[in-house]
Formats: sequence, structure tokens, C-alpha cells
Amino acid sequence: MRHVPENREASDLTFFVTARLEIAQPVLGDAVAGQLVLDTIDFYRQRSEIECYGFVVMPDHVHLIIKVLAPVTLPRWMDKFKSYVARQLGKGPIWQRGYWSEVVPSVPFLEQKLRYIHENPVRAGLVKEAADYLFSSARDYHLQQKSERIDDYR
Repeated sequence: MRHVPENREASDLTFFVTARLEIAQPVLGDAVAGQLVLDTIDFYRQRSEIECYGFVVMPDHVHLIIKVLAPVTLPRWMDKFKSYVARQLGKGPIWQRGYWSEVVPSVPFLEQKLRYIHENPVRAGLVKEAADYLFSSARDYHLQQKSERIDDYR
């Protein structure tokens, strides 16, 4: 997994981020863990550290499309996010070291990544329709109304 250098300035940029679990076990696969991840994202949104444009919490990884707001940087935020989730689950170190990230340069690229992450649960056989998966922003976009779980990227 590609690791973002810790000294990288990442404020006010939008990223497509993937964080994987250390061991390919479905630690995030139950409702409690999935909701914990969503609540953690919302906590940091409320603190104005990030804007979240899309997400999916899979049993063994998380995809996010987030904008990191100054003065927070992506490495600092990812460290806090992963540490908090692991502590709350009480399972010790659960995440692989680092994470994969890519700058989102345009709205078409963002929308392509949204389609990719929203189809993840379908490709994994967890649901038949992307909007049926509880721990994804697919249902928010499917309903096409203002959502409390995601920010408007337009």
C-alpha cells in the first residue's frame, strides 16, 4: 500500500483514500463497527476538519472521498481517524500501516470514484443494489436529497 509522506501538506485538497485492515478479517463487517466508522467521520465533519463527499465501509477496508480542511493535513487526520476507530473497537492495532491516497483533480474524477466505491458492496456480493448497503453514501446519492451523512461537492 502506498504511504503518503508524513510531511506532505494536504490542507484544502480533496482525496480518494483507502485504508485497509492489518489482517483480512471482517472486523468492520458488523453493524456496530460500521456505525462507529460513520459516527467518527461525522464527528470530524462537525469539527470542520473534513468534508466528506463519499464513503463505503467494507468488512476489511474503508474508501473515503474527503476534503481535508486547514490547518489539518491528511496524514494527521488519517492517524487520528484510524487510531480512534481501533481504540473504540478495543481490538488493538487493526489497520495496515499507512493508507493509499490520490488527489481528486476534478468533478468527473470524483464522480468516477463515487461510482467505484458505491459498487464495492455489489461486487463483493453483500447486496444486489448499491443503495441497499447501509454503510455507503450510495443511498444518499440515490435518494438525491440533502443528506446529513455527506457534504455537497458541487
